[in-house]
Amino acid sequence: MPRPTIPLDELIAYLFGADRSVLAADVGARLVASPRFRAFAEAYRDKIRKKARGLRDDEGRRDLTFELTIASHLLEERRFALEYESYGASQRAPDFRVTFRSTLRFNVEVRRLRGPASAFGPPSDAARLIRVICDKLGQLPPAMINVLVLGAGGQSTSDPLAPAMLWLQERAAQRDELLFKERGFAGTRDFLRHYQRLSGALWVVGQPDAQRATVWRNPQARHPLAAPLATALRKSVT
Repeated sequence: MPRPTIPLDELIAYLFGADRSVLAADVGARLVASPRFRAFAEAYRDKIRKKARGLRDDEGRRDLTFELTIASHLLEERRFALEYESYGASQRAPDFRVTFRSTLRFNVEVRRLRGPASAFGPPSDAARLIRVICDKLGQLPPAMINVLVLGAGGQSTSDPLAPAMLWLQERAAQRDELLFKERGFAGTRDFLRHYQRLSGALWVVGQPDAQRATVWRNPQARHPLAAPLATALRKSVT
């Protein structure tokens, strides 16, 4: 990542407006604290500015804040190099392409779930989480490691990811064609084809500066999430 060249005040004003919006307050401190994140924001300033200008409400602002917070955390891991929307914004694809140790490339898709973390508990109560997972599977390219980062506000005493994934696996084993068709797939086989593209997922809860993350690794993935990479990802976002 090249060194930043734009004065910080000018960069923040360009990204978020001269009036120093709430988004500027949320993200600006990270730009000050991290030269790597500042260089990233400078390199992708037009993309970030377009997203910031297109926000319609506070929930959209929180979504973008979470996305950029994950980017800043990933960049704290010196072994990660980060690209933003490298597949192009016009198609459904992961938010970030990451290079680990200069050789291994993988994708990271980020999604903030609106509502407290406690709302995404056992599978019987996790319909929204399952819908999000199924929706995000459609964005994952083949032939590459793909990681899904899901976040929610507040704290949670349990990790809902593994139970939700197990529930989906059980429904696929029972060939629940209707369920998967209702969630955008052609059927069970189509779901499994996309499900095998998911190498792993992170469940992130808490405030941006006090986050806790757990990792789920997909045993059915065609491109598994190796333990060293899983550990590096978990440590980077906490």
